[in-house]
Amino acid sequence: MPRSKRSGSTRLLTVLVAGLLCCSLLGGVGAVTASPSDVYVTVSDIAVSDDEPTTDDAITVTPTIRHSSGHDGGFQVTQVVLEAPDRGKVDEADALGAIASGETIDVPLQTTFDTAGEKRLTVKVRGIKEDADGNTQQVGVIERPVYVSVSEPSSDSEPDPRLRIDADRAVAGTEVPVTVTVSNGDDEALTDLVAHLDSNGTVEEPTRIRPTLEAENMTTFEFQVRADEPGPDRLEAALEYDDGNRVETVQPIRVEPLREDVDLYVSVLEHNESTALQYRVTNRGNAPIDDVSISGQTESEQLPGATIATVDAASAETVSIPIDEALTGTAEIEAAYTIDDRRNRTTRMIDLTETTVTESGVGLGGGQSIIAAGVSSAGSLFGAVIVLLGLGGISFLGYRQWNR
Repeated sequence: MPRSKRSGSTRLLTVLVAGLLCCSLLGGVGAVTASPSDVYVTVSDIAVSDDEPTTDDAITVTPTIRHSSGHDGGFQVTQVVLEAPDRGKVDEADALGAIASGETIDVPLQTTFDTAGEKRLTVKVRGIKEDADGNTQQVGVIERPVYVSVSEPSSDSEPDPRLRIDADRAVAGTEVPVTVTVSNGDDEALTDLVAHLDSNGTVEEPTRIRPTLEAENMTTFEFQVRADEPGPDRLEAALEYDDGNRVETVQPIRVEPLREDVDLYVSVLEHNESTALQYRVTNRGNAPIDDVSISGQTESEQLPGATIATVDAASAETVSIPIDEALTGTAEIEAAYTIDDRRNRTTRMIDLTETTVTESGVGLGGGQSIIAAGVSSAGSLFGAVIVLLGLGGISFLGYRQWNR
């Protein structure tokens, strides 16, 4: 190849490489992350309530998650899973909150075994590391094995009834449903059953009575527990039966601090010559909100109101109200709701002119909602335009270099 063409090719390659580096730098703006070496999160210990259970015994596996990074910032524990090789996921806990450097969190998980033998369980932890500046980094799965020796129950004596406690996620200041399951593995019925549940919090009607439980059968007792303070707690269940016999079981739980985050939105939908006002209530907190009452007011008129019975944690509900004609102008909307036995409210100003939608694909009764584009989508569009302009400029320069 002539020297002049080799020189042109070299310049072209240099320009292309420089352009790609610029695009890479542009694509990385706003995604600053810490080095993986800065993240020191481990499963420092695992406690097992019974490492030699019998089949159908419920055991509690409690891993201790330790955050020992030497920098400011927290570690958001997003999920802790207990897995068995032959059954997959057997229990999990999620949205456990953040732990600062030097802190630990205990997460109780429960399982049973259908067959005897040496069992290998695996604890998996997922989370997000956040530094003092608010930059985040997704952390991979942290795994640690647990070994349990399971045996068949002795047949020399009559089996005792088995108790199992199942509880939803506990949040301070709110009620959590708790179920106590009683299994009768004997060949005779149990009589005069009295189930009792105790907790550091408040148990509504802590005692339940049932006359009989037939042989080879099971029954459940439903309780409502109000957790008063965040932190570790324990549920203690006891069953008295057959005029004096008694069995007990304990289930550790962790009570999360109440996190309240409610957002409100309104839009006007037009479709097939019909118009509707649609409210959307988003609950980003970790406890449900109840008795939601929505109202609104523009500069010239009162908007129709709406009610929603309950919006569960980490969910959203929408309600559509037919109206005679499209609304314009700025509206102030308000949602009042009950949480933690108290009444609270949130308000928002919305420009109804910008939220009106006329696309034929949007129905009025399908529960769809229109959400205004946020900063993140605008930033993504801007970044895409910059990258395309950069690539166009690079191609033009490369073409000129090649022509020369």
